[in-house]
Amino acid sequence: MHDAGAKPGRCRALSELRVAAQGHGKRVPAYRRRRRTQPAAVSAGPPATRSEPERSSVLTMASRSASLLLLACAAVLWSTSGVLLKSLPSVHWVAIAGLRSLFAAVLFLPGLTRPRPPRRKLLPAMVIYAILVACLMGSMQLGTAAQGIWLQYIAPAVVALWTWLILRDRLRRVETAAVLLTVIAVGLIVAGGSGRSHGQSVVLGVVSGFAFGSFIILLKSMGSASPSSIFLWTNLWTAAVLLPLCTILGVDLPTAPREILLLALMGVGQLALPYHLFQMGLARTRAVEASLIILLEPILNPIWVYLALREMPAPKVILGCALIAAALVAMAVFPNRHEAPRASAREAGGEDGD
Repeated sequence: MHDAGAKPGRCRALSELRVAAQGHGKRVPAYRRRRRTQPAAVSAGPPATRSEPERSSVLTMASRSASLLLLACAAVLWSTSGVLLKSLPSVHWVAIAGLRSLFAAVLFLPGLTRPRPPRRKLLPAMVIYAILVACLMGSMQLGTAAQGIWLQYIAPAVVALWTWLILRDRLRRVETAAVLLTVIAVGLIVAGGSGRSHGQSVVLGVVSGFAFGSFIILLKSMGSASPSSIFLWTNLWTAAVLLPLCTILGVDLPTAPREILLLALMGVGQLALPYHLFQMGLARTRAVEASLIILLEPILNPIWVYLALREMPAPKVILGCALIAAALVAMAVFPNRHEAPRASAREAGGEDGD
């Protein structure tokens, strides 16, 4: 934004430049030479300050940059789920999911003071969230971290199918293309491996993607309900269901200090803390920006695993993940024209749907 005197000053400078060009090579009168060499008068008043609109613009730009940085930090923290999970090879994925949510609930305790969503919507959200979290952990542990995290991101395509089949809304071309790319991607990931573990990983990954899509739909239906309250109760429910399930399945809970420490880090630092950073970062960020920045999570997740453990997905799995990424970028860059211009909830990406 230019200040009020910018245009006259610019015109005056151009005029002086023209005069200098026209008088080049001519003798300048003495009085003009003396006049030009006189120092400019020094103002006795206070130094010039930025106008109120300028200060507001600078503050807005700084605030927006800070918001983008918060979103990026959230995505980077979320992306560490794979390397932390792979660092616990002796802990069953059901136990990991339960204890992780238990530790995460600590940072969501402020949700106790917030209004709770209606029970008829909160209860199905709690059930779906537990399925989402458990299947994500299982998919990444039984297969590669890449296929586990990217299969969760079929959720937007699931939402598009729900809109078409249930709400009877016509899909836009970009949504149709995204769904087709997602279907092809899942087929490539299925063909990218063999063996029982790979098959179980793919099935759990697809279930987590459908659960994530269903969770997004439920979040939209909750309207102005407090996110902190939602994720407090969903994580508490996940822990309350999965930890007793470990006993039923004969799964041992971890007791080693290192394992407990890593699980606490997963719950607090990898799951709950980035959620709060994400919520703060949404303040001055457009929906498309938030959607694209959060894609850092599935991109970085397998990179960290490769750097730490040298886990390399098969070429077909990599291609399938790339197609899912292309579908997500297309849906983010060409959003629904009826959607609000700013993101109001974590609906397009982000680990575990929170």
